[in-house]
Amino acid sequence: MTLVTRTGETPYTRMLIKGIAFGQTPPEMIKLPLPQIEVIADTVLKVDTSAKQAQLTSGAQVSYDALIVATGSMPRSLPADVFGGDDAGQGRVTALHSVGDALGIRKLLTGLGRPARVAIYGGGIIAAETASSLQADGHMVTLVSRSSVPGVGAFGAPVAERLAADHAAKVQARFGRTLQHVDETESGVTITLNDGNPVVADFLLLALGTTPAAPSPWTNGIDVDDHLRAAADHVYAAGGVATHHDEALDAWRIDHWEDAAAQGAHAARAALHDLGVSDDPGAYLPRSPYMAMVYGQMISGVGYTAGADAHLEAGEEFIVRHEIDGIVVGVTGIDAVGTVYQWGQQLHGVRA
Repeated sequence: MTLVTRTGETPYTRMLIKGIAFGQTPPEMIKLPLPQIEVIADTVLKVDTSAKQAQLTSGAQVSYDALIVATGSMPRSLPADVFGGDDAGQGRVTALHSVGDALGIRKLLTGLGRPARVAIYGGGIIAAETASSLQADGHMVTLVSRSSVPGVGAFGAPVAERLAADHAAKVQARFGRTLQHVDETESGVTITLNDGNPVVADFLLLALGTTPAAPSPWTNGIDVDDHLRAAADHVYAAGGVATHHDEALDAWRIDHWEDAAAQGAHAARAALHDLGVSDDPGAYLPRSPYMAMVYGQMISGVGYTAGADAHLEAGEEFIVRHEIDGIVVGVTGIDAVGTVYQWGQQLHGVRA
C-alpha cells in the first residue's frame, strides 16, 4: 500500500485550524501522524486510468491495482470581475481552509492592535462558527449571506432560523445580499453590496463552500456510485472530491472531516472486495457526526441534510429530522448532542 501526498504538505486536522486563526494553537499541534506504510510526498498531476499509473510532479510514475482519490477540496472564491482594478491579492480577502489561511488571519488580527472589522461572506458552518468566535473576542463582524435565512442547506430551516436570529442580535447581519464589488488595499477592503450599500472592513473572509480538487482527468471532481467506485476501472473516490450517485439520495456531496474519513475507509473496503480479498461492504450512506459551537450553543448533526425535508420534533430538546420520501436521512439539533448522535445508526432505514 502506498500513500501519495502533496509536495511539501504536512498532513493536519483541518477542522482544528480555527484554533490557529483565532487562538494561540501552534500549527505543529494539529499535525497528523503518517500511517506506517510507504509515503511519497510528490503531488499527483495526472492519472492514466488505462495504464493504471499516476504521474507525479517529479516526473515519476506510480502503478496501481486500485486507486483511491481522496484529494479533498478547495474553497470557492469570488468571480474575478468583482475585484476593482489591480488591488486583488493584498491578503485582505481570504478563506479559512488551510493552515496558511489561518496563519494569515492570525497575523491580520494581531497586527491591528485593536478590535478588527471583519466581513464574512457565507452562511454555513464555517461562516457561523467564525462569526461567533470573532464576536466573542470583541471584534466587529458583518455577516453577509446570499440567502435571507443562511445555513438552511447545512442545518435545515428550523436550526438555521434560530441561528439567523442569533446572528441578527450579535453581529451586523446583511442577509439576502450579494457582493457586487470589492476594492482591496493593503489596509483593508471596501465592499459594495447589491443594494448599493457599502461595508468597510479590515479583511473579508469568504465562506462560500468548496469545490472538488482532483488531479487530471477529473477537472470537476469524481462521480462515484454507491460503493464509491468511479467510472474508470478500479478507481474510487472519497470525501470532498467525490460526488455520489445512489438511488436513496440521488446526487450528493459532503465535505466535512468525519464523513471524509468514513468514505475513505469504505472506499478501501470496496477496493479490497473488488480485488477479491475482502467482503462486500455494501452501499455507502452518510451517518457521520459533526458539531459547531455558535454563540454558546452546540449545533450538532448526523447524516445528510441538504435537499431533505426538515421537520422539528416535538419535545423539550431542539431536534430536527431530515427526510427524503419519509425516510430519515439526517438529524440536526441545538444543545442536544447525545440525542442527535444516537440517530446515527438508525438513519436511512427509519420511516418517520
